[in-house]
Amino acid sequence: MPPRLNKRQLREQEELEALAASKLQHAASDDEDNGAQDDEDVKESLSSQAPVVAKLSSATSAFAALNAGEEEEDEESEEEQVVQAVTKSKKSKSKKKKKKGKAGELAASESATATPPNPGTPPVKKGKGGVAGSSTPGSGKKQEDDPELDEIDRALAEIALKKGGAGSVGPVQGQTSRGLDPIWNRVKEVYSFDPKFLDSDAELRRMFGSKVINSTPQTQRSMHHARFANNPHHSTSIRRTPSYLAQPEPGWFPAAGVLTLSRYSGPETISDPGEWWTYEHSQRYREAQLGFLEVLQQADGNRLYNVLEALPYHVDTLMQLSEMMVQQGDLGASSTHLSKALYALSAPLPPSFPSGNFRLPYSKIENRAFFTGIARKVAILVKRGTWRTACEWAKIALGAGGEADPVGMLCFIDFLAPKAKQNTWFLDLLVALPAAYPEMRIEAYPGLAYAKALCLRSMEEERPTGLEKSTEALKSAILRFPMVLILLLTQLGGDIPPKILSHRRAQLDGAFTDNSSYMLSLLSQFYSSRSSPLWKEPALLSWLQKIAREVAGSLDDSSLEDVRVGERLWSTGPWPKGFVPTGVVRAAYISEIAALRPYLPPAALSGTSYSYDPIPPSRSDPNATFYDDVYLAPLYSSSSSRGRRRGAPAPGTGLAPGALEALRNQLMGLLGMGGEGQAVDLNPELREQLLQELQELARMGAAGEGVPGGFPGQAVDDVSDDEAVEERDEGVDEGEGEEDEENEERREGFLGRFVQYLRGGGGAPAPE
Repeated sequence: MPPRLNKRQLREQEELEALAASKLQHAASDDEDNGAQDDEDVKESLSSQAPVVAKLSSATSAFAALNAGEEEEDEESEEEQVVQAVTKSKKSKSKKKKKKGKAGELAASESATATPPNPGTPPVKKGKGGVAGSSTPGSGKKQEDDPELDEIDRALAEIALKKGGAGSVGPVQGQTSRGLDPIWNRVKEVYSFDPKFLDSDAELRRMFGSKVINSTPQTQRSMHHARFANNPHHSTSIRRTPSYLAQPEPGWFPAAGVLTLSRYSGPETISDPGEWWTYEHSQRYREAQLGFLEVLQQADGNRLYNVLEALPYHVDTLMQLSEMMVQQGDLGASSTHLSKALYALSAPLPPSFPSGNFRLPYSKIENRAFFTGIARKVAILVKRGTWRTACEWAKIALGAGGEADPVGMLCFIDFLAPKAKQNTWFLDLLVALPAAYPEMRIEAYPGLAYAKALCLRSMEEERPTGLEKSTEALKSAILRFPMVLILLLTQLGGDIPPKILSHRRAQLDGAFTDNSSYMLSLLSQFYSSRSSPLWKEPALLSWLQKIAREVAGSLDDSSLEDVRVGERLWSTGPWPKGFVPTGVVRAAYISEIAALRPYLPPAALSGTSYSYDPIPPSRSDPNATFYDDVYLAPLYSSSSSRGRRRGAPAPGTGLAPGALEALRNQLMGLLGMGGEGQAVDLNPELREQLLQELQELARMGAAGEGVPGGFPGQAVDDVSDDEAVEERDEGVDEGEGEEDEENEERREGFLGRFVQYLRGGGGAPAPE
């Protein structure tokens, strides 16, 4: 007598029998034309599966006694396996239906030649079992019955139906917002970009083929122990998810949480309805930033790696190392450091980043690394010759700045757009920006006018039409900005008409001046230095000389609109007198074009400026922030800084008592009180301030107050730091607590002023 089966085995046997019965039912409900053949196929399949079912049932009966005491978790796992077997059988059945459907279509096409259908009869859709029915969402026939849809398509279709029949579920990017004005819709379209064009390696593969450009470059050897480097599950071996701005390499740490984004509601949001954000720095990041500033003052590049040990994705440190590697000729390491910085900046970016609505205020010090990093990335891509990728990166920096253009991307786009054949996009940009941002004054950029002529000619050459539009655009550019023509023909060796060569509006300033034509000279030099190779093609050079000869006699014809605009820009200047667009000056400052150095303002050359913040905003701007005492205030006011009175180091500085003594000696050396004499030449005002700080330091030391970290001679209690903090927090003695708070404020103000002096005047002194 066979042993009794438990509940799980009985349920398994019933499901196998139900599966066999369902196959018979599905086979019986097929089309009548192929019914007999289908029954034979099903019977053959069932006969082939019968031994398997018998083996399964016998196996369950043979091991019934052993499995009688299994738990319910085993029963659930067996149920999941049965469900998977049922889904596999459904997939095989759908494949058979596809084969039968193809045979039916062939038969229908043969019969259609003999009996054409009635054109007035609408096609009838069939539901399950071949019964004609409705295909509306409310008819109960869901799209999951369609074998052509995969699981993701079915899920999206169900979500659309639940939301009220929202039609097709498609990508959001590229759709215009109904709530925005048409002017801002056009701005959003020209500022949007496609993330797939941000990969320069992909562009090289499109140009030269994947065989020439290896699509799988060799990964760097891991710096970790072989036990971790060879472990595919270790964090150093896991390939990180690609971000918008960087393709992480194996071995990179995750960048999530290093930086965060928050919504911004400053004055820039009034005139621009985009989505304004700003980066936020945590206390840990501020500590690393303070350490980075100290390393810069010490001029020891090797100590930058100490900052990365504390925070591997400190953006300013990574970009500083990238600049150092460029100077040393190691372009590979430079690109790696820059990619890591961009990877950290990309981690908190919202999903709407490519839509063209993303904005960042350059006035905030936390956001400037974003623009500086992208500007350096564009310069690297231009050297690499990946024009399409460089143009997409330039769109990011231009769009994120709104109307500010803080790093002068318009001076890159007038070269990149014609070179990358982005003709239609460039013409749309010239229409959208003046309507939305009249303060940008793009009509004053000579490079945009000449680039427009090149883009129009490229579009006209693609179609068998004349060159009327491009010729008119080139005439307009020469009449408005004749100095660009002289620079281009001089560099390309062309013939310059004498009337243009001697015209007053064609004369360059050659350096920084107070003339109203200064900005036109700077922008003309900028465009000709970078974009002259675009005109060296013989057909374009001859076209340029021909149009120059035609308009040479019309430079003083005031009846022409282009001449009037050119005269106004040259005589009064495109911007108010005394105003210089910092974006253009900043772009000239960070560029490697030697001809632009004389045009830089004296303040840009003589003032204190670092590579992490080139040409910072004016301190008269109330919205501008800097790495000063306001930025470092959370470090002073944090609860962890209270323990510094007992000899604990300052947050992020690692300043122990011995280090503070070294700082005092350094201050005395600056004042010339050491044995080696005066170290630096100080002006009287700064020397007087440093003397006052040294006197205050001596008075506090004599009174036994000390400074954060403590100088030699400070009494160190036998009580531990934790006990001292606990005693102070409890407030045992109220009068002593008030005195401690006063001394703490004095010490914090001194530390802020002292670090500021060591930094070279990077911010305003702390209030007393």
